Amino acid sequence: MPSFEIGSQRTPGPLVSTTQVKGHLRLLRAFHNLRVIVEECKDRRIPAFAAQMDRDSRWIWFITLAIDRFERWVKSLQFVPLEKFISKQFPPIDVWMIWHAYLLNPCWYEEDCERLIVLQQLRLLNMFVVASIDVGKLAKNRPSESRIAAWHKQTGSFFDPFDAMEELTHKQMECPRCRTRVFVPFVNDNGTGYSEQQFSALCPLPGCRLKITKGNLAVAKFVRDLTESEDGNENYMAGSLFFGNGKRDPRRAKAIKDQLMQSSQFCRKNPRSSNQRISRLDWEKEIKESIGYSWPLLKDAIAIALRDQPEATRTKILSAYEDDSPFSITSSPQPGSFKDGDKLQVLDHALLRYHCFLDLAAASPNLMPVPTIDIDLIWHSHQLMGGRYGVDCEIYVGRRVDHPLTTEETILSAALDNTCRAWQSRFHIPYMQCGCPAPDETVFERLLRIIRQYTGTRTRLQASLHPDHLPATHPSIHNAVLDPERGAFGSFSKPVHPQRDEQDLVRLSRPLGVRKKRSKKTEPKPPPHVEEGFVSEKMTEQPVPLSPAPPYASRYGSDVHFMHDV
Repeated sequence: MPSFEIGSQRTPGPLVSTTQVKGHLRLLRAFHNLRVIVEECKDRRIPAFAAQMDRDSRWIWFITLAIDRFERWVKSLQFVPLEKFISKQFPPIDVWMIWHAYLLNPCWYEEDCERLIVLQQLRLLNMFVVASIDVGKLAKNRPSESRIAAWHKQTGSFFDPFDAMEELTHKQMECPRCRTRVFVPFVNDNGTGYSEQQFSALCPLPGCRLKITKGNLAVAKFVRDLTESEDGNENYMAGSLFFGNGKRDPRRAKAIKDQLMQSSQFCRKNPRSSNQRISRLDWEKEIKESIGYSWPLLKDAIAIALRDQPEATRTKILSAYEDDSPFSITSSPQPGSFKDGDKLQVLDHALLRYHCFLDLAAASPNLMPVPTIDIDLIWHSHQLMGGRYGVDCEIYVGRRVDHPLTTEETILSAALDNTCRAWQSRFHIPYMQCGCPAPDETVFERLLRIIRQYTGTRTRLQASLHPDHLPATHPSIHNAVLDPERGAFGSFSKPVHPQRDEQDLVRLSRPLGVRKKRSKKTEPKPPPHVEEGFVSEKMTEQPVPLSPAPPYASRYGSDVHFMHDV
């Protein structure tokens, strides 16, 4: 079994196996097929009102239901051994897709598991069970009767997401002002349902009648987290526990929360009760009324209270409070892809490149490494091991190597340039071999490269890759696309035609032998009736998308907006 040098240490073997990567590819195919079924309305159980939506709106609606089901699932979890977890508690494909996307945000995921009471059982499973799950086998096999029955008992809903559509019609929430329980439809005739862009609802309590929006629900979420601090536990604000480089710093997180609580914008003005719970509710009401339940005014107040903190810190904290979800994950996946069934040689060398990627991160603590498509696939497969990924990072790299949720184009451009140069300097071979131009080389860098050609390299990296591997060394640039009109590599722009750009990435990542012009686009055949939430992995032969969950448009607008910036 090969070992790998990462920083000053050597691994006893690969941190990720080719079997795990193949299993991850099978899982991605199942997610992709699920999206095809929903978008193309290929299951007769999809309600008539959803069938009348356009494909993007239908997918947003489906994902909103999946998030609601994920929340029900984590609330019902209990810590059990691996075998019992697989047979009794492992979730349906739609919930698994949400969990998968969460795992691919390792710092957010770990922070929420530490912060949120609702995730404490998932935290235990994350530490002791998740790394041993055979995702490929689970993606391939149909769920057992006992697993289906256990799900229904734990959550009170159908296991199959298409069967559950009939019963999942309303979202339960609290009015941000009076805390009355409110049930709002996911979709309604005037476009103001919970899963729709213009969501709004009226509080039914006669003395309140607040117009509930995503904005004032976000205000209530922030205020709830801010005031939850007097039970003897440390409660951090979302986005404050990890530095941008992946270093965990609870003292900094506590200082940020104290700074918010002591600011004139949020400090407790007039405690009127000795009862802790009543006093906290009064404090919450005080803050919310002082800003008029307004999300824009709350953002201004946070910016003033944290004005001495770096802008990146303020932005990260704010990004976790843009809606009412208890979870801090929200981003915009733009997938590349990797052809299932690629030669073992390609996967083996992708594994080697990933371990070199971690070595580069260990050697360059201030580098924000930008992965290529092949490295991203292995990286995601490693992140699916949950707590094991965090432990491996701490041992070999000294910090969590995190996926930033969103990155400004200029920062991403510079980071990709820096990654290319650092890779060339450390390993003496090009980072990308997909045909994209490399960053300009200085005279000094050119001299070093010539010298190092005669002094060897610290890895088994090959200067020439297998031809089928070359397209997968294209950068996995996530929320931006290469703009060749801007000249030097490292210049980006947002996609003008998102669908066309996504197709370009799929084409670039397809092995050369199959990168042909097709005279006709063939629509995937409708699958046979899908039973028990099982989605056939062979439904379509399209390349497997490498997004953590298939991308979908934001509930706030046309921007893609959800869990992971792949």
